[in-house]
Amino acid sequence: MSQESSPVEIVFNRFLQMMSREDALKKTKVSLEALPGIDEALHELEREHEQQVLTRTKLTEIGTARKKDLRELGWYSGVATDGVWGALRERMANGGLSGALDSIDRSTEEIVASLAEPRVDDDNRLGLVIGNVQSGKTANYSAVIAKALDSGYKFVLVLSGVHNNLRRQTQVRLDTDLGVLENRQAWYRLTDSEGDFGDAHTGNASSIVANHGRILAVVKKNSHRLKKVLGFLRSLDSATKRDTPFLIIDDESDQATPDASAKVGDEPTAINLLMRQIWAEVRNGTYAGYTATPFANVFMDPNVPKGALPELYPRDFIHVMPTPANYFGAERIFGLQDVADEERDVELPDVIRAITKEEVRELVPSGNKVEGFQPRVTKSLGEAIRWFIVACAVRRIRGQQKKHSTMLIHTTPRTEPHFATRDAIEEYLEPLRRASLNGDVERFKEVFEVEINRAASLYDGDGLAPTWPRISDEIPNVLRYLRTVVDNGREDDSERLSYSHEPQTVIVIGGSTLSRGLTLEGLFVSYFTRTSNTYDTLLQMGRWFGYRNGYEDLQRIWVSPRLDKDYQFLATVESDLRSEIARMTQAGMTPADIGVRVRLHPGRLQVTSSAKQKHALEAEVDFEGFRLQTTQFDFSRREQALKNVQSTETLLQRLQPFRSSAVPTLFEDVPLEELETFFTEFEVHENNQGVFFDAIKWSSEKLPEKRWNVVVPSEGKGADGLNVAGTKVGSIRRSPIERDLEELRESESINIRALMSGKDVILDLRLQNKLPLNKTLSQLNNEAQYNWRKHRDGGNGRGLLILYPISRLSTATSEGRMSMDSALRVIHPSLVAPGLPPLIGMAVVAPFDSDNRLKTKGSTIAVRPVFDDAEDIDEPLVEDTERDFQGDA
Repeated sequence: MSQESSPVEIVFNRFLQMMSREDALKKTKVSLEALPGIDEALHELEREHEQQVLTRTKLTEIGTARKKDLRELGWYSGVATDGVWGALRERMANGGLSGALDSIDRSTEEIVASLAEPRVDDDNRLGLVIGNVQSGKTANYSAVIAKALDSGYKFVLVLSGVHNNLRRQTQVRLDTDLGVLENRQAWYRLTDSEGDFGDAHTGNASSIVANHGRILAVVKKNSHRLKKVLGFLRSLDSATKRDTPFLIIDDESDQATPDASAKVGDEPTAINLLMRQIWAEVRNGTYAGYTATPFANVFMDPNVPKGALPELYPRDFIHVMPTPANYFGAERIFGLQDVADEERDVELPDVIRAITKEEVRELVPSGNKVEGFQPRVTKSLGEAIRWFIVACAVRRIRGQQKKHSTMLIHTTPRTEPHFATRDAIEEYLEPLRRASLNGDVERFKEVFEVEINRAASLYDGDGLAPTWPRISDEIPNVLRYLRTVVDNGREDDSERLSYSHEPQTVIVIGGSTLSRGLTLEGLFVSYFTRTSNTYDTLLQMGRWFGYRNGYEDLQRIWVSPRLDKDYQFLATVESDLRSEIARMTQAGMTPADIGVRVRLHPGRLQVTSSAKQKHALEAEVDFEGFRLQTTQFDFSRREQALKNVQSTETLLQRLQPFRSSAVPTLFEDVPLEELETFFTEFEVHENNQGVFFDAIKWSSEKLPEKRWNVVVPSEGKGADGLNVAGTKVGSIRRSPIERDLEELRESESINIRALMSGKDVILDLRLQNKLPLNKTLSQLNNEAQYNWRKHRDGGNGRGLLILYPISRLSTATSEGRMSMDSALRVIHPSLVAPGLPPLIGMAVVAPFDSDNRLKTKGSTIAVRPVFDDAEDIDEPLVEDTERDFQGDA
């Protein structure tokens, strides 16, 4: 279509601001019924939209999305450059994010495409975005908010941690990023930097929401505040609620949001209950949790009964933000536990320093001996402080004196010792400051000589090598501006850490308030003796992760014994998690289909608190019980479908000795070696190849003695059946997802979305009449089916191979589908020539270690979704001291 909008486009876009795309098309057709060529114009409009969607929704990052999204039935086609995103993009391009802009743009395109389509009643979606600690999650969700607003979303609720300072920081950031203060007439704010959500607007909530185009609220996850949000939403009239697309961004979504009640069935914790009640009020919209430590999120209950209060399990999509090359995370700093660094051709930077056990005793109170505890500046703490001052001097000679510089000291979650530690440090600094006034900075020379070149290879700038004469000249200036502050739940807000417009040189001492979300600007020296027994707490405490552009070589981390090994293990956990989600994506699955598995620590560490992982099942071993199915079929080499039929019939003929005497389509207790040739010959779509190969390889290496059952479903009625060792079995009906014909022709592939039926996981056991005693088939949910496959009286851990003959004449089964022969004919007419055999789909359920023979038993843990056709932080929550927002003057 031309650059200048046609009358049809103008009318359609006007309707699109008030209703869904589908309704806008219908309304435009009715309104312009008399216009010649209206059908053709609307068809061209849709064809152009579909092409834009296909261009936008290439899966460029590791993520999963609701099955009807993206390539199949995507709604998102990008946004104009003159909206909220265009202005934000320009700010990013002209600021510190210019190098990450393309990555942010690509990543957020997929996330927005996974959101619920705006103005579609009852379309609501739950998702999760996984970033890295201190990795730019706020920039990512700012971009998601901007693009969502430009695409028709209206009400944005950002839940920003549990602390006042983080909520304020987020409010200020979003006000700037989204241009709220620059364009006040386009926005209605329900909070500001000084005031959290209040009662002022509840009385006229419907009028506010109906009459304003963009609404923003940034709210603490605090029961008092969330009750006010819930009251506001419940006061909206039904029509306003229906017509308002909501976007809920839950920052630090693994904190406070998950239910932390002790046992299944207990009353949920207050914030979890309120969050779920708030979500229940949303008729059209998306909840997207953001976190670097998603363990509690993926362990939420995925199987809430229909009609019950919904849980916030990310059923529809998980997206992993890309890790930029210049990001210093656990893997880059500590390495991976399972892989020798020389094998990975990675040289770990020399930035880790040790704190001895003896020093820990002098810095951290033991047991309950907190009152009167007096820490002292130990040898390593003195070295860390002096190195921080030297490194600040290096930054000054590199022209970075206008940048913030921060050192973190995190010794204990207890608040009382923080103040005593501050006093000890001030006492240590006082003689250094006095000496520097006379030009005496010799106490710093030794640490300069020892440390200055140990990580020099990391420096990416072009500044001159720092020399002692130049550094010694700058040290008095550093000491002059250096502050020592405490930031914890007991310190007055006015005294806590604040990065004002003036550059800060600061040593900050704190606990949990520093381990959640709050960005420590210019942090490059950390002194860390705090321990934890859970993955998520440990990772969140590592605030040294992030970007160090221009001072990469200056970062140093002092840790107490064993912590370096803990972080190395956690780097491996994070790497596994990304691989697990990639595998889920390759298999065409979403979190509603399969739980995300997390590696277990072999010793003392838990994934998250016991309460938060109460819905997770017993640990699994890698591919144990893993369910796979072919849902995509590639016809770029048209003879391959025939070869797959031939391989299938050859296999079934070879398996005659294992054929059931009672059920001719069932082959029992087949050794895996009898199937290996078939698994090698049978070709699956390239998106599934890797995961199928890995599952079969795992079965061969870990459980080679475990027998398999092979089944051909016999309920099919199609004429183009399969020869099962002399018995003809009719084909089943599976229809492909409807796609643009040009795209279908170009891709030469189809997607049927699902191959297995609800109880096919135990299809062989059903045929053998091996259901558990006193249980009907309808009573066996997904968890029970898997347990019965594993049980000695059931499947005894056998693997399962199901071979589905799929009719080439399958008719469309529902809206959004097309008949199989129509799709095949578009790809190539020869695919529907008379007399052709059916297509073959394959499903595998990998075997179980029912005899508990594997030494690596207990390596992962996960929830298991059913397939159908009080937050434990280490400090008390801070008192809510913010005023109620009364509205802009």
